[in-house]
Amino acid sequence: MVTFVRSRNVLKSRLDALFGSETFASLYPDTQRPKVYLGFPTNEPPFYVAIDEVIDTAASSGAASMGHARIDFSVRVWCFARHAKQETASDTLLAYTDAVFKAVLADQRLNGAVDNSFPEIETAGTAADSSKRYTAAASIAVACHVYSQCPAELMEVVNESNQ
Repeated sequence: MVTFVRSRNVLKSRLDALFGSETFASLYPDTQRPKVYLGFPTNEPPFYVAIDEVIDTAASSGAASMGHARIDFSVRVWCFARHAKQETASDTLLAYTDAVFKAVLADQRLNGAVDNSFPEIETAGTAADSSKRYTAAASIAVACHVYSQCPAELMEVVNESNQ
């Protein structure tokens, strides 16, 4: 069965591990590590990554195998960097998006939660705010695909109801 929660939680756990590791520091020297949140923090820090707590796009389509549809959905990851220098904000954001891409592509099955996943930047940009700081932000959709997963127990219930 597709578990949206499992996919989201695996992604959060993976990003927690990556951004908290020495590997992040070695791959992106002099880049501020972000704090990773499930959902948006109530008091926004200047550097953070938020995994959307709900799946807002999901669809089933064509049979992946006999009698089982393919299920497609996206887990959204939001990256934010806020700094007095526009270049620092934008370079930090680029490091975060690069890290998210690498974290997904290192194991596209998200620890077996899906059959494959692909990150895509939906929108990104920078803007100055009233405090004379620049905010750089990006929305990354991690498109997840599950091919033909239906537990036998569910099929038995459906078959019973069909009689």
